[in-house]
Amino acid sequence: MKRLALWLAPLIVIMFGAAATGQDNLAADAKIEAIDRLIVVLDDDQLRGQLLEQLRSLSSAPEAPAAENAAADGASAPAPTEEGATTPGLIDALSDWSTDLVEQLPTTTFGIPIDQKAQQAQTQLSTRIEAGIKDGQLLQFAAWALPLLLVTALAAFALRRVGRGLTAATKPVRKRRLAAGLLLKFVAHVVLFIALASSLALFSPTEVSGSMFLTVAAGTVLAMLMTDLAVAGLSALAGMRGVRIVVYCQKRFYRWWLPILMLAILAALCRDPATRGVIGWSVADIASFTLNMLAAATTLIFIMRYRPAIGRLIFGRASQRSPSDNPLVRAMRQLAKRWHLFAYAFVVLSAVSLFSGQRDNDVFTLALWSFGVVLIALVAVFSLHRLYGNLLTGRRRQRGAVRQAVIAGLFKILRVASDAAIAVVAVITIVRIWGFDLGTWLLRDGQQLTQPLAAAIVCALVSWLIWIALDAWIASALTPTDALGRPRQRTNRAQTLLPLLRNGLMILLLALAGIAVLANIGVDVTPLIAGAGVFGLALSFGSQQLVQDVITGVFILAEDTLAIGDTVNTGDRSGVVEGISLRTVRLRDADGALHSVPFSTIKALKNSSRNYGVFRPRYAVPSGVDPQRVLDAMRETSAALRANPKYSAAFMGDLHNLGVEEVNAGSVIVSGTLRTAPLRQSELARAFNGGFLEALAKKDIVL
Repeated sequence: MKRLALWLAPLIVIMFGAAATGQDNLAADAKIEAIDRLIVVLDDDQLRGQLLEQLRSLSSAPEAPAAENAAADGASAPAPTEEGATTPGLIDALSDWSTDLVEQLPTTTFGIPIDQKAQQAQTQLSTRIEAGIKDGQLLQFAAWALPLLLVTALAAFALRRVGRGLTAATKPVRKRRLAAGLLLKFVAHVVLFIALASSLALFSPTEVSGSMFLTVAAGTVLAMLMTDLAVAGLSALAGMRGVRIVVYCQKRFYRWWLPILMLAILAALCRDPATRGVIGWSVADIASFTLNMLAAATTLIFIMRYRPAIGRLIFGRASQRSPSDNPLVRAMRQLAKRWHLFAYAFVVLSAVSLFSGQRDNDVFTLALWSFGVVLIALVAVFSLHRLYGNLLTGRRRQRGAVRQAVIAGLFKILRVASDAAIAVVAVITIVRIWGFDLGTWLLRDGQQLTQPLAAAIVCALVSWLIWIALDAWIASALTPTDALGRPRQRTNRAQTLLPLLRNGLMILLLALAGIAVLANIGVDVTPLIAGAGVFGLALSFGSQQLVQDVITGVFILAEDTLAIGDTVNTGDRSGVVEGISLRTVRLRDADGALHSVPFSTIKALKNSSRNYGVFRPRYAVPSGVDPQRVLDAMRETSAALRANPKYSAAFMGDLHNLGVEEVNAGSVIVSGTLRTAPLRQSELARAFNGGFLEALAKKDIVL
């Protein structure tokens, strides 16, 4: 918990600090944006003329009579909604929202249509180039600024060798040498910039050209300095991650970090008021947008190409750690496995923020805060999972299989709901960090989306709860033992009907839940229900045999004529019942073949597994043998078998109806009747015949 507190405390402070300062910056950003738009309008002759014409038309327009104003107010007022009017569903709300988004998209990025912005930028750029060429300042600036800027870049690139021996990756890390090397690099670049600023007087530039050159040169030196410091600073990770991976990243990352930082810094310079005034406000806006988009695309390609190396450098082998119950360890393990997905999302989010007109975002800082929110969300999710697991383990000690199953289902629903709630809060927080107030929009303008969606989710959850309770009850009824491990009395009828009831209830719940969800998202379910009725009527006429099978099956199952495990004979097929559906019964015959028999083809059914069976011993006695002695041997055999524990359960009565059944010319037929357990006639007949032969041998009787 101490480690968790050390992680969460600074992240929470950063998040709340961002939320507190964000509200103050909104008003300032809005004012600056309004001033920029006004400057753009006044700077363009065509837009300025249109603005003057509109102002003149407003000032010269006659005043409308009060009656006309009242009529206009009445016309513009929203019409009262009828009591029977239905609120728009989710699909209608999505359609309206997408339509509004498409209409506002052309003016979202720059406040005016993109083609107008490009036309303004072209006008501003051509005007400044023509003026610069006309007075010769542009050519003069290019003659001395471009070579000097190239020399500056080469000098800054050569400064990479400064302090290289001090910043080399070693294990263990030599912290003092590394700090001295980084400081030496910083001082060298500062000296380079000071020398550059001092040598600028040799070219006698104007104030504007000198300021512009220093701005671009400072951005170039700063980008190369930050890249060099970042690459050299990776040596601090050599002790934790290893020298080999650090050296590999230092060699590969420099060529990617330098253009990314250069693009980002140049885009930031385009937002400087002095730079915008020199090159033009519209030119600066388009240049800043383009450079930021190029930086985002380059970052995305860099992450995709070096994803394993970056993950290994940041998280080490956290993804390969053994499973643990610690929520922070589990969160770090999941983040180490899927960090690149969040990075892709944040890069895309930065591009979306650029398209929405927000050009003052610090992408790196916002990405760090977003990763912090993701880490907090993962820790919260795994903490709740651990809590639910402990509570469920304690609940399992209680008696009652149905109660245990229902509680387990409720905990599952609660876990899914809590995970979804944490995900929604995390998404709203991350989007708020990037400048989009999604929470306020969902509560105010997005109610047409959230209300139908919430109603559909509630319908799905209620259906799930009902299914959990029914499924738990049916599963408990089919379990061979109760909660205490005692055998439970289960009838074949219950084993046959309960699975069919379970499938029927599942289909019914799915249908009702689907209709409720469709109704809540704005789909008119009346045609669907009517169409289902027409389809059912057509199906009943076109599939009369199928309907006959189902109806016959319902009556056979309701009358408990057969059940799974029974031995039956349908007239042309016989075997053991292995499965039953609403339309067919599956029989396994003595040869192992499986027969599927439709219920409508069963005209008469012989079930040998119900109540009892009958075994009738019948023997021919020669005329020279006393029949009474044979009958006594039959009684003795029956008594001996009934005393045998192996066959005692097969007897359901004594041997009765003993006597002479037929009298023939040279013999008489003696027989009897013995009631047995179902399907044990053959077993008892074999045992009875064997015992009867032994009894005859003892009495010296030969048949």
